[in-house]
Amino acid sequence: MKHCIHIAAACLALAGCFENHSRPADALTVTSLDALAATNRTEVVRLLLRGSQKPVGDDELKGLSASALKQLDLSELGLAKVPESVWSFKGLGSLWLARNKLAEIPSGIAQLPALTYLNLDGNMLAAAPEALSRVVSLRWLRLNENKLRELPASLAALKDMRRIYLQRNLFTSVPSVIQEWTELESLALDDNAITEVPDWLGAKMTKLKFLSLKGNPVTRLPSDLSGLRRLAMLNLADCRISSEETERIRSLLGDKVAIVY
Repeated sequence: MKHCIHIAAACLALAGCFENHSRPADALTVTSLDALAATNRTEVVRLLLRGSQKPVGDDELKGLSASALKQLDLSELGLAKVPESVWSFKGLGSLWLARNKLAEIPSGIAQLPALTYLNLDGNMLAAAPEALSRVVSLRWLRLNENKLRELPASLAALKDMRRIYLQRNLFTSVPSVIQEWTELESLALDDNAITEVPDWLGAKMTKLKFLSLKGNPVTRLPSDLSGLRRLAMLNLADCRISSEETERIRSLLGDKVAIVY
């Protein structure tokens, strides 16, 4: 019971570590194309069309303000390509494109200078777009449930990256570019095919608070875990960690880290 309480407390603490994507009190939020037709489009701040039953393309997005629009959700629309007009919204801070049919993301993504949050979960991406390296404002990236085997080295340019989710892809190793994100606070690599955790993950990621390797065939962590001084939660559930390795990890990290086996 005590262990569960520690885990719950760690999760709650981590929940407040990143940007709040809830609606600003003075923002005009629109959640359907019918509602959009009844508004002055130039004043829309949040356009949330997730799961719309009507097609969404460039014509439907016409007239929105390039600077006023801050959040755009085009998830669950069956999109095989992103409407070109999306790249004109220079003030966009958060973009959801989850659970579509996207096999690639156009270079237009680099035209969003204010983007801090990007959700590409549940698509058909076999490669992360190189153009992301030019979105230097990006802090939170979700690439769960794609077909990724690696991340391009060019993404090292994302110096302010704080949170990345790479669950349920095809990784056989931890992408080496991650070690360049020295501000990273949360890393999730659940349910890949990773067998070995690199030494730098234990020694260099000094800002990391949350690390999940759940469901990977990992048998041990690096000998040196001294860099994980801010870690609050470690998820090793469904890994291949022996009881001896469990004790070693606990002795190195101490009781302040909630560990799930």
